[in-house]
Amino acid sequence: MLTIIAWRNVWRNKGRSGVVIGAMVVGIWALSFGSGFMQSFLIGYIESAIRYETSNGQIHHPSFMEDQDIKFTIGDPLKVVAYLKEQSAVRGICARSLVNGMISSARQATGVRIVGVNPVEEADVTHLDSLIADGEYFSTVLSNPVLIGEKLAEKLKVKVKAKVVLTFQDANGNITAGRFRVAGILHAASLVINESSAYVRKDDLNRLLNINAAIHEIAYITNPGTDDQALADQLNKKFPNEKTSSWQELSPALVFMQQWMGAILKVLIVVIMTALAFGIVNTMLMAVLERIRELGVLMALGMNRGRVFLMIMMETIFLTTIGGPLGLIAGYATISYLGEKGIDLSSYSEGLEAIGYESVLYPSLGTTDYIQIVVGVLITAILASIYPAWKAIQYNPVEAIHTL
Repeated sequence: MLTIIAWRNVWRNKGRSGVVIGAMVVGIWALSFGSGFMQSFLIGYIESAIRYETSNGQIHHPSFMEDQDIKFTIGDPLKVVAYLKEQSAVRGICARSLVNGMISSARQATGVRIVGVNPVEEADVTHLDSLIADGEYFSTVLSNPVLIGEKLAEKLKVKVKAKVVLTFQDANGNITAGRFRVAGILHAASLVINESSAYVRKDDLNRLLNINAAIHEIAYITNPGTDDQALADQLNKKFPNEKTSSWQELSPALVFMQQWMGAILKVLIVVIMTALAFGIVNTMLMAVLERIRELGVLMALGMNRGRVFLMIMMETIFLTTIGGPLGLIAGYATISYLGEKGIDLSSYSEGLEAIGYESVLYPSLGTTDYIQIVVGVLITAILASIYPAWKAIQYNPVEAIHTL
């Protein structure tokens, strides 16, 4: 009976109930969209950094990461690569030789990280071939081709087919230089690729470094859902003479970004839920004040204060169970559509790419996120209904009946 009374009370004033339901729909939609949009920034940034910079994990000589001295090479790279290929979680592997040096054109010179790659392996792991904005991926230049980023090309004032000189120390400590020709110019949101890296064929670089077939770095990518840190720990046990690092270890900034964005998301949830709670309190309090005489009559006829309290709470819960699913459906539809189509922020692409973000974002929310939203809204509604319900049972039945 109490449930029926509460349900009928909800629809006695359709306008007021509609306002509460509409506020819930908008609030839940805003929370879903805001959460999905912010996660798209975070996920896009991390995925871009993993794809083009750190991969899911890297293997080096334990001393190499300290100062990147080229004498610290991986002891038995073939054995490491063979073991990685046996792991079902690993879906791409590439071996690199690395050295820091200078790149110079006829007009400019600057410091650069020179990366020797196998073009096929590198394309499989980092999709470097998909970033070609001008020229070709190593194919058009037969002798000593090099790929550089757009920003670096602008700084050097060079174009495709232009000659540049790479200068660095070889394995014997001698200063050596090689003349390379720009085969392609890369366009990427990654600052490392765009401004401070030069990609050459590993064989060409190793010949100049005088290190034969030595390898400084093995990078690998994993399948979605893989615990990258657990895999890194497994590799460290298997190859104790080498150092395997997950992307979390290689880039603490990404971990900080993940934690920072999570904190901002919590603040957003609190703000929206607080606004929703005040809306519910205001509407339900108005409903109570309009029904003082009615509540007095109910209590005079024998309805105890606990049942009156429960009736007001149930009215709020009914409003929540109507507005909540509608808002959730609206949020899910929006996230699903934009997750496929993407949000085009190309108008701000220059600024976004300057800090490492892609210009197209794809909002996404997982099942857990939607469940948390539902639970959060329900808890907010229950807490927000406590004060109006408490206010309703404070009236003396006799005085309430005589209230105008």
